[in-house]
Amino acid sequence: MVRDALLGVHVLAGSAGLLLGPAWLMARRAGARGRRAAAGYQVAVAAAAGTGAVLAVAAPGLAWLLPVAVLTEGLAVGGALARRRGWHRWRTVQPHLLGGSYIALVTALLVAETGSPVLWAVPAVVGQLPIALAKRRLHAAAPALGRTGAVGRPA
Repeated sequence: MVRDALLGVHVLAGSAGLLLGPAWLMARRAGARGRRAAAGYQVAVAAAAGTGAVLAVAAPGLAWLLPVAVLTEGLAVGGALARRRGWHRWRTVQPHLLGGSYIALVTALLVAETGSPVLWAVPAVVGQLPIALAKRRLHAAAPALGRTGAVGRPA
C-alpha cells in the first residue's frame, strides 16, 4: 500500500519534470525568466529522485539505482546553480547539467515502459544535439549576459 502510493508520487513527479523541463526552456528562449517552471522542475526532479531512491532501497535488487537518483538530483541542482552563481564556464557546464537531469528522466520513462536496456543509451546520444545547441546559444549571447549571466548586470 505505501509502496504503491510512493510509486504513484514517483510517476507523477517524473511526469511533471518531463513537462516542466521544456516549459522552462521555452520560457528562457522567449526571454522570460521562467521562475515558476524552473522551481516546478526542481521540485519535480527532487520528488522523483527522492521517491526513486526510497523505492530503489526498498526493492530487492534495485539498490544499484540509488546513485542514479542522487546523480539526477545533483545534475538538476547544479544546472540551476551554475548560471545563478556565475560558475566559471557556466555557459558550457549548465546545458550538460540540466540536460543530463532531463535525459535521466527520459531514460527512466523509456526503460520503465519498455524494459529495453538499449534505451539506457539512446536518450544520452539523442540529447547531445539539444545540449550542443543550448551551449551555442549561451555562448552567442555572452556579451549581453555578462559574466554572471544576469541580463543587464555588469560583467
